[in-house]
Amino acid sequence: MEAEPDLDALSYYPHLLAWELARLPEGKRVTPVIMLDTFEDIGDLTRRDLERLIQRTVWLMPNAFWVITGRSRLQWADPALQGQLDYTGPTAWPGLAPQVVPAARTANAPAHGGRQVLVGDFSPEDCDDYLARRLTRDGQPLITPPVRSVITARSHGLPLYLELSVARFLELRRIGHTPAPADFDHDFPALVARTLTDLTPDERHVLRSVSLLDAFDVPLATKTAGLVHEAPAQRLTERPFVRENPFGLWPYHLHALIRSAVRNADDTTDDRWSEGDWKQAARRALAALGEQWRTAGPGRLLLVACLRQGLRLARDHRLDLDWLADAAWAYVSDSVWEPIAPPDTGTDTFGLHTPADALTELLHTLARRQREHRARTVDRLTAVVDARLLPPELTEMAVYYRAKAERDLGRPDDSRRGMQDVADAGGRLAPAARRGLAHLSRLAGDFPTALATAHTLGWAGRHHRVEGDVWWPHGDMHRAATAYAAARAEAEEHGIAGERAISQAQRAFTLAFTDP
Repeated sequence: MEAEPDLDALSYYPHLLAWELARLPEGKRVTPVIMLDTFEDIGDLTRRDLERLIQRTVWLMPNAFWVITGRSRLQWADPALQGQLDYTGPTAWPGLAPQVVPAARTANAPAHGGRQVLVGDFSPEDCDDYLARRLTRDGQPLITPPVRSVITARSHGLPLYLELSVARFLELRRIGHTPAPADFDHDFPALVARTLTDLTPDERHVLRSVSLLDAFDVPLATKTAGLVHEAPAQRLTERPFVRENPFGLWPYHLHALIRSAVRNADDTTDDRWSEGDWKQAARRALAALGEQWRTAGPGRLLLVACLRQGLRLARDHRLDLDWLADAAWAYVSDSVWEPIAPPDTGTDTFGLHTPADALTELLHTLARRQREHRARTVDRLTAVVDARLLPPELTEMAVYYRAKAERDLGRPDDSRRGMQDVADAGGRLAPAARRGLAHLSRLAGDFPTALATAHTLGWAGRHHRVEGDVWWPHGDMHRAATAYAAARAEAEEHGIAGERAISQAQRAFTLAFTDP
C-alpha cells in the first residue's frame, strides 16, 4: 500500500479487492453493485487509456455487478480493438457480442448481447408518469396534463427530449410565463447539439445525410454523405439513436425525433449545413437510390422502396426526376399497384408544384383507382395533365389511364380522343392505346374493326387477349380460351406477371361457360 498510485498500482488494487470479497465468511458475503454513468465522457477513444484502466478493473472483479451506462454501446467484444485494450473479442465478453434479434423486438428490447441492453424509448404512459413525477409541489404535478400530452407526443418516447422539456418548463416559470402546450410544440436545438457532441466530424456529416432517408444501409449512407470510405457510416450505426431491423430491405433508420430535430431544428453548431449543403446531399441520396435500383436487377420490393424514398427527396428539394421516370414505367409494367405515395403525402391534387408532386399523384391515383370511383380517378388524372409538370411520355401515361377510366364511365367519345392522342404520339403506350381503341370498337358493337385491329397489335398491344375479348361475347368460348392461353404463354415468355394473371383470369372466366 506504500506504492505510488500510478497506472500499474491502480490496475492491481481491483484484484486485491476481489480477493478480499471472495474470502468473506458465508454469512457476510455481498455482491457490490458498481455504477459508471455517462461512459462516453471517459475521453479520447483513439488512445483509450482511461477505458483500458476501467476495463481491467471490471475484468479483475468478476464477483461484482457492474452497471455501465452511456450513449453508445461498449465495444469490448469487437476483435478489432485488440492491442488497444487488454481483453477484447467475443470470447472474453460473450455477453457483449452482437446478436441478431427478431424484428419485432428491436424497437424496445435488447439490441446487442444479453448483457448489453438498449434502454429504448418510453411508452406514452411512461412519459406522462415521468413528467408528472419530475416536478411536483405539495405532492401535485407542476406540469399540467395538456402540456404533458404535447411533450409526450413530440418526444417519441426519447428520454433526452423529456429532460430538455423539463428544463424549458422551469425556464418559462423563472421568467414569469405560465407554460402552455404551444410552448413545447417544436424541436429543441439543444437536442441536435447533445446528439452531435461526441460524434466525429465524418459521423456528423453522415448523420445529417441519412436524416434525408427513411431507411438506409451502410453503402447507401456512405454514398449519400459523399464519402469514399464506409467506416464513419458503420460507426454511426452503432449509436443508440440509429434503430436496426435486420430483416428490412435497408436495415437502419434514425430515431424519428432525432431525425426531425436534425432536419428542422435551428442548428447552432459550428459545422451546421447551409441550404445548398442540404440540396447537394439530397441529390447524392437520389442518385444513390437510383444506382441501387438499377444495379440490383428486377424486383418490385426494391423498386417500390426506391420510388417512395426518391419521390419524397425530389419533391422536398425540387430535384429533377432523373431515374424516377424509368422507375415509374417499371412500376406500371406489371399492373400490381402497391401503394406508392410517401407516408406523409396527402391526396390533395391542388398542391402540385414540382414534377415529383405530379408523378407522385399520378402513381398514387393509378394505385388507388381499383378502390375508388372512376370519376374521382378522372378528376385526379386531369389535374396531373393540366399541371403540365411532367415530361411528354409521363403525361401520355396520365392521358392513357384517364381514357381507360372514361371508357369505364361510359364516355366513349372522351375515351377515344385520349386513346387516339396517345396512339398518334407513338410513345411507349402507343400499342396499349391502339388496344384501347380496339376495345372501344368492340364495346360499340363494331366487331370486324376490333378483330382487324387486334391482328395488327402484336405482343406489345396484347393481340391474343384482344382476340379473346372479341370471341367470347360471340359465344365462341373454346376459341376465346385458346386466345387467352396464347396470351398467357406470351406473358410468361416476357416475364410480365400482371399480364399473365389477367390472361389466366380471362381464360378461367371463359371456360366457366363451357362446363357448369
